[in-house]
Order: sequence, then structure tokens, then C-alpha cells
Amino acid sequence: MSIRISKYFLASIIFLISFQVSKGQVGLCPPNLDFEAGDFSGWECRWGLTFDGLPLPNIGPQPGRHTIIDAATAGTDFYGGFPELCPNGSGYSVKLGNNGTGRQSESVSYTYTIPPTLTVFSMIFHYAVVLQNPNHSVLEQPRFQARIIDMSTGNTIPCVTFDFTATTAPGGFLPSPNSPPNGLVVYKGWTPITVNLNAYIGRTIRLEFITNDCTLGAHFGYAYLDVNTNCNGAISGTNICVGDNAITLTAPFGFQSYAWYTDNTFTTILSTNQTLPLNPAPTVGTVFPVIVTPYPGFGCIDTLYATIGVSPKPVSNAGADVAICKFQQAQLGGASAPTLTYEWTPASQVSNPTISNPLAWNIPPNPTEFIVKTTDILTGCFSYDTTIVSNVVVDNAITATGNLAFCDYGLPEATLSVNNTSSPIQWYNNSNPVAGATGAIYQPMVSGDYWAQLTQNGCTDSTQTISIAVHPLPQASFTFVSDSGCVTDNSFLFTNTSSISDNSSLQYNWKFSDGVTLQTLDAVRVFDAVGNYNLALVISSAFGCKDSTAPVDLFILPNGVPNFKWDSVCRDQPVLFTNLSKENGSVSVSYNWSFDDGNPSSPVKDPSPVTYLSSGIKNVVLEMTTLGCENDPQSLTKKIKVNAPDAGVRYRTITVPEGSSKTIHVRDSVGSNFLWKPQVQLSSYTTRYTEFFATANDVEYQIDITDENTCVTTDTILMQVLKKPGYYLPTAFTPNGDGLNDVARPYLVRMKSLKSFSVFNRWGNLIFYTTTEGEGWDGTYKGMKQDSGVYVWILEFMNNDNKLLIEKGTITIIR
Repeated sequence: MSIRISKYFLASIIFLISFQVSKGQVGLCPPNLDFEAGDFSGWECRWGLTFDGLPLPNIGPQPGRHTIIDAATAGTDFYGGFPELCPNGSGYSVKLGNNGTGRQSESVSYTYTIPPTLTVFSMIFHYAVVLQNPNHSVLEQPRFQARIIDMSTGNTIPCVTFDFTATTAPGGFLPSPNSPPNGLVVYKGWTPITVNLNAYIGRTIRLEFITNDCTLGAHFGYAYLDVNTNCNGAISGTNICVGDNAITLTAPFGFQSYAWYTDNTFTTILSTNQTLPLNPAPTVGTVFPVIVTPYPGFGCIDTLYATIGVSPKPVSNAGADVAICKFQQAQLGGASAPTLTYEWTPASQVSNPTISNPLAWNIPPNPTEFIVKTTDILTGCFSYDTTIVSNVVVDNAITATGNLAFCDYGLPEATLSVNNTSSPIQWYNNSNPVAGATGAIYQPMVSGDYWAQLTQNGCTDSTQTISIAVHPLPQASFTFVSDSGCVTDNSFLFTNTSSISDNSSLQYNWKFSDGVTLQTLDAVRVFDAVGNYNLALVISSAFGCKDSTAPVDLFILPNGVPNFKWDSVCRDQPVLFTNLSKENGSVSVSYNWSFDDGNPSSPVKDPSPVTYLSSGIKNVVLEMTTLGCENDPQSLTKKIKVNAPDAGVRYRTITVPEGSSKTIHVRDSVGSNFLWKPQVQLSSYTTRYTEFFATANDVEYQIDITDENTCVTTDTILMQVLKKPGYYLPTAFTPNGDGLNDVARPYLVRMKSLKSFSVFNRWGNLIFYTTTEGEGWDGTYKGMKQDSGVYVWILEFMNNDNKLLIEKGTITIIR
């Protein structure tokens, strides 16, 4: 029966064959037909390419193409998911081929002459197959072949000749879930084939298995094989073991159906299972036949016979109880026998669970009981023995106190100690021994994974590992340009130069003595108050390790406030500037005055008086520089007005008869301080008004009139003293109301009396007349000011002789 696989089916065959040879007595099967020697002794291995034909040209096991699989190396097949080691209980199977490509072809064969003295000879082999389907023609596809050849005739034996490809494989093949993109994979798990060779006793036979990749080179095939160890009927459990009251007959696994009969008449069926339990055990010599039917396409129906015998149980030897050091191995069991098989539990704790004397190890803390089951492969009888493997206990307790993570301030904060103080001790950091650290207590000062190695009762053990983290200290530092600054112009930059050896992140805290703090990498600070400050930088690592700089003193120096005043400013007059600047406690202040108008500057605090030679607005600048504020000198500019004195005037001459006095005055429009020079014949020399005493000769006075700006205007007036008899009348006067020469009056010198004083205009009209001595004309007529010009006067007066004298003349009004 065959099945056709789609073109996507992987035409790669994984063929796993377990070849089971039934042995009725010792020597019945040829050596290593079951691969239990763990090699290919007795087998012929060949390899070549798919187009080489059979037999393949190259002889000998080819690595990767002829592979012995044991319990230690076995896994599950990638494509089929079935075990690589045959589940028939054997210790070894064979993998033929691989999942490589390139037109590879492999074969194994065993040639044997069945002894003519035998009456029964049969075998059971097992295989599993994986085929990759490239959708080629049948002849081009990967394939698996199995056959037994009668060497005397060259013919193959029916029912055990197979030739599988992906598209011709019988039922029972399944698609692989792990098929590659270039072709679907189908597989068949472990399948038994029983072969009755009684008809070939005395003849030479050849058992042969062949795997091929596809002939075009891109698709693969491989197989697993195994053979049972008996060649006389393949029924296990046929011997009643001494001491047992029941037996269980077991037919080979993997057939589609089983039929157990009571005897050779085949009339009564006892069971249709693989096993036949018999309790109580039957009589020795009883025969129980079983008909095994394979799955369609996988062999022929066969009848196997179980003849009941009696056999002693084999002697099991697990070995003496033993105590071993941790991680060491103990030798179990004893010498092996060729007819015995061994099964150790727990299998995961022995080097090989199927040999008589494996190496074993314990898993602390509890002892492990190892059990060996020893089975006679000829009789099926078995027995058990046990041994205890325990560990020599080394007290490896370790205690950690203190801080397991701390900052490297130079003192240890973690203490590691062991309880076992009687054994030699060596402390380790990771895999490196710590020099000199051989005591029960150790205090690490560097980061690492610490543990102690201890030796006790001949065994060496180690404590658990304690991780210690010693975090480096940051190193706080910073730089700056100057430790002093001016209060009116300062900006300090503090450049952070801190570091930490592991380059981890740092946090910064700049602490100023006035309470200001900054958390920036670098610090920029402007101080607005004079005083002495200090600064410290405190840094913290991510773990919290800290360092700080020593406080650094900073000095904020005062700046000055310039100011000045002056007394008065007048051209050609010295002016005194007074410095009113505030130095605010500065220990050193320099000044510089700039006076404008070509005057030289002055570097002193209080300059000498300055004289300006021109009038107008002048810019006076005072610049002051205090210690520490050289980059921010303070200056003050004031605009001052340099005044010019008014032009002096000359008053009209005033005539005063000798022996009389007259009140005179000067103008007050140009100043308010007066000084009459020379200081003679006046009642006051510092007032505007004064009285002149005509007691001597004529006097010409210079009157210095000083204004608020110290400008001095000098006026002039001539005082004439009339000493000869007669009269005096000015030739002109200025009736402008300024108090000077505002009235034209006649003065009589040593005359008896005035008779009349008359003034006429140009038309001869009388415009002024008086008979009173001392009264004069103010330049008006009937309250109206008369025009500037020349007027005629007539003066009549009596001399001491009572004689009338008449004088005429002119007088000019000047407005």
C-alpha cells in the first residue's frame, strides 16, 4: 500500500531502524548485530553518491553519515519529534545519513550464516523514516531501502524489503511541522519489523539498509536503526524467575495487533494486548503462541512462541555505601556480565544508567539512594540492589553584616565571616584569591563577589557568594579667576573640575555663606552687597558618596559715589571745588578731576582753585576708583556756568560845594556786594548808598560790584569839590530814573541866596521854574518827559554883597 505526497512534501526520509534479534540461548545471534558494542563492528559501512549504484564505492564509517547514538547523546528528531534512541530498551541505535544535501548516499549491511544446528531463528528490527519531497520523478527523489538478501540465490526475502520515497511511502507517514521552504517533510516514527528466518537456517543472509538524497542534489534523507537482541522468537518474560509466583509475557512493541493463544491449536485467544500476564505462573514447558500483525506495508504477519522455563535471578551489585566530597563522583556497582543488562535510578545522577559500574554524584544536602536493576537478557529475570551516596558535610555557612554597599571613605563597612574556624580558609574575590585573607573574618575594601573556600574532613567546599559594592568617592574641586570683586560690577564664574573614578553621574551643591545655594554644574554668582563671603562645593555620587571643598573666601569690595560742589564760578576768578564723594569704607580711593576749558586735570581728592578764562557752560567730571573696583570706576559730570562780569559804567561827575555833603549811590542790577575805593570821604564803603563829604579835594571812586557768581563789575564816579565862589550846573543829565544824574539842579558856592532857576525849550517856552535852592529840573514838563536835546537855562542869585547876578547857559537831556 502506498500514498502519494503533494509536490510540497519534503522528500527527505529519516529512517530510524531498530533491528531486534531474538536470542534463545547464548551465541544464537551474531556479535553486535544489535549495536550494543557501541560501534560498527561486524557491520560494513559504505558511502558515495546517488548515481554510483550499489554497492556504494567507499567503505568505512563516514562521520556525520554513519552515527552511533547512545543515551548520553540521544535527543529528539527535529523534523519528526520522535526519540533518536529506539524505545525497545536497547542502549544504542544508529543514524544513517543526515539532513545535508549534495546527492549523498549511505548504507550499512551485516552478512551472517545462520547455524544449521538451530531450529528457530527470527529477528526484529526497528526503523524510523523522514523524506523530503522535491516534487521530482520517483527515481529522482530521496529514498530509504531495507532488505534481507539470500546470498545463495541473490533474491530478497519477502515482507522485509522496502523502498520508500515521499510519494510512494505507505500509510502512517505524517507531515513535519518544521518543513523548510524548499520542500515538505514527511516522517514515520519507530516501526518494528519481525522476520521469521527458520526457512533460511544453514544459509548466508545479508541485512542491508540504504539512504539516498535526491539525484538533483537539493533535498535530503536520513534514518535511525536498531535491532533487538533475541533471535528465537522475540518474546520476553518466558522464564519463571526463582521466587516469583507470576510472570508477564511481552511481545515486541509497535505492531498493529496481537493475538495470544492458549496453545499451538490456536483455538482459544487469551489476550489481544502486547503483554500477557500469567498468575499463577504456568507449568514449565508450556507454550503460548502470539500472532503479530504489522501495519499495512510494513512487513508480514508472523507467529512468535513463548516457551515457559525457570531461571535463577541474577545477582545485583550496587556497591558499598560511600560518602563523597561535594562535586566529586563515586564509583558504583561492580564488574559486568555479557548476559546481563543494567538499569540505574536515578538515571540523571549517573554517568551511564545502562552499565554495571557507572560513576555517580549526589545532589546535597540529602543523601541519594541509587538502585540498580540487573536483568538476565536470556531469561528476563531481574533483581535489585541499593547503595547510599552521601556528602561529606563542610560547614560553609557565611554571614554578612554591616553595609554591603558603601562609600570608600577609607574604612570598611561590611564584614564577612564564616562559622567554620577550624578549617583552612581562603577568601576569594570572584575567581582570584585575596592575598593574606585566610582568617574567619574578612572586611572587603574593593567591589567584588566574595566567597570563602574551606577544607574540612578532606573535602573542599565554598560558601555562597556575597556581592560587595564599594563605591568610589567623588573628588570635589573648582577653579575661579579672582577671589574679589566690586559690589557694583561683579560676576563670579566658578568652573567645576570635580571628578569620580567610575565616571558615574554627580550632583552638585554650591553653598555660599549668605545662604544662597546653586545646583548647577558650574556656578555663576553676582553679589549685590559689600562684605566677606565664603563658598564650598559639595558633590554627591549617584550612590550618595559625598565630598566637599574647603571653604574659599570671597571679598566683595565697596565702590564709591562721586559728588562735588563749588562756591562760585566767574570768568577770570578762581573757583574752589569741594569733594563730597562717599568712599563707603574703601581702604584705597583714587580721584581724577577734569575741568574743561583747557584746564589741566587733577588727580587729588581736593583740587586747587581753578580759573576759567572764558565764560559759558563747562563740563566738570569727577571720576573715583576704589580698590577692587578698578573695572568699574564711578564718575559724575556736572555742567557749570562760567559767568562773565558786566561792563563797568562811568557815572556823570557830581559837584559838591566844599564843606557840604551829598548822598550818592550806584546801580544794584549787576550785583549785591559793593566795595568803594579809595576808602576816603564816605560814610560807608560796602553799601550801595553812601554819603560823600566834600572836605578835601576831588575824589574819583571805583566801585566793585560783586554778583552771586563772584563776578566783579567796576563802576567809576568823579566827585568834584567846588572850592571858588559862584555856581555849578552840569551841562547834561540823564533823567532815566536810575538814581544817577536824574535831576539838573544848580549848586551855589559861597553865594547868599537863590532868586530863581528857569529852563526854556527850543521854542523859548518856560518849562521849569523854581525859587527854592536845592530844587532841580527832572526833565519833564507838566508830567510829560521832554525829548533828548539842548535846553536853555537862566540862573538868578544874590552874592554876599546883596548884588543880583544873572547867569545863562544850556543843558542837554540824554535819554
